[in-house]
Amino acid sequence: MCCTPSGTASHWQVGYLLSRIDRQSFGGGRRAMHAVRHHRTEGLSVGERVELRRMQFGLSRKVVANLVGRSEEWLRLVESGRAELDSIKVVLRLAEVLQIEDFRDLIDRPVRRVPPSVGVSDLTDELQQAILDHPVTDGRAVPPNTDGPAGRQSEDPAAEEVMADLARCEQIWLGSRQRFSQLAKRLPDVVTSARRMSWRTDGAEGRDSLVRSYQLCRSLLTGTGAHGLAWVVADRAVATVRREDPPAVLAASLWHLANALLYQGQLSACHTQALAIAGLLSEADQRSPDHRLLCGAAYLVAAKAAAGAPDPAEADRLLTSAQFEADRLGGCRSTRGIGFGDTEIGLTRMEIALGRNDFDDVIEIAAQTDVGDDQPAGRRARYHIATAAAFAGRNDDVGAAFALAKAAESSPEDLRYDPDAHRTLKLLLQHGNRLLRRDVARLVALADLDGRW
Repeated sequence: MCCTPSGTASHWQVGYLLSRIDRQSFGGGRRAMHAVRHHRTEGLSVGERVELRRMQFGLSRKVVANLVGRSEEWLRLVESGRAELDSIKVVLRLAEVLQIEDFRDLIDRPVRRVPPSVGVSDLTDELQQAILDHPVTDGRAVPPNTDGPAGRQSEDPAAEEVMADLARCEQIWLGSRQRFSQLAKRLPDVVTSARRMSWRTDGAEGRDSLVRSYQLCRSLLTGTGAHGLAWVVADRAVATVRREDPPAVLAASLWHLANALLYQGQLSACHTQALAIAGLLSEADQRSPDHRLLCGAAYLVAAKAAAGAPDPAEADRLLTSAQFEADRLGGCRSTRGIGFGDTEIGLTRMEIALGRNDFDDVIEIAAQTDVGDDQPAGRRARYHIATAAAFAGRNDDVGAAFALAKAAESSPEDLRYDPDAHRTLKLLLQHGNRLLRRDVARLVALADLDGRW
């Protein structure tokens, strides 16, 4: 049986979960009181956490402020978000007064996002047009002979040709050293062809090709920082799936949607969506390796959301559930472009540790994680970039430069679009190590960053 955390959703609840993703908005004390009633703190700001905790103990602002050694007005500004906790001494004292076990709950941690890079707009312009220019209403499309990027005329493609082009695109994303630019060049026509085939046949094969092309779009767009469009195309993939399709098809689409939410900073919604996948698959045949793979992959996405909340206990619980699935799956496997196994768990642990600036933990996990040449290019690049960021955080310039060079061997374009690679290179530029000058200059050029020496 699948190791499913409590609170997961059934197959019939998935649509409901999709429709209720964090549309409520609470302000100040009203939001804090809502959290008190539900005993939850996900998504609250530092000020709201302080107010929540103070109200739980029935303490006035004046009492708490006096115990911390500040004014009542200062605490009011902190709780309303108009002032920040400006020293570690104040953070520690406030955590002690309010009996907050982990003082890091009083430190805002912005979600790490992929920053816009030079040329991103040019890279994805045609893809955006292919995604947005062809609305579908009630399963009916615009006339097929006017379909295609820039409105050009196009013949209906053969199903075999569409599937072959789609398979080539999936292989490019997994293995090419120029996976971003090559996929961006091919994918718009594949999306258009897959949509036309889906409209023409209205069968499972046509829908599946369209869903897979949408999922490739989501991966590329997330990688380049186009998070809004990534969410749109992930949502379209979910909408394309039908109830009669296999559960794994819907689960894979929901996984992509959860990832899009994660990179948009919608952590609570991402967590809920990822656990909906586990609930969906808990009703299916648990002997299926694909179900175990997707369930484990969903736990990893939920763990990242929990870690960013931050809720370290929930993140650890989800990582344990993922390991449970990996142990029974045996080895690294993939389905529908989603990889899972011990290596992916190690990478997730590294990225979570990097998010809390625990650089020693990143290096320790990296030493235990096997990322060989047989792994997909993007996975290898992620591993080396996370390792480089940890070395840079420990002021080990040589280790950081070497790890970035290894990432460039796997996929040089990942240096251009990965935010951790950018931050690491900027640190190396600031340190100005003369022995690494030539190596860093080459990496900066690959990342398309402007640097002064």
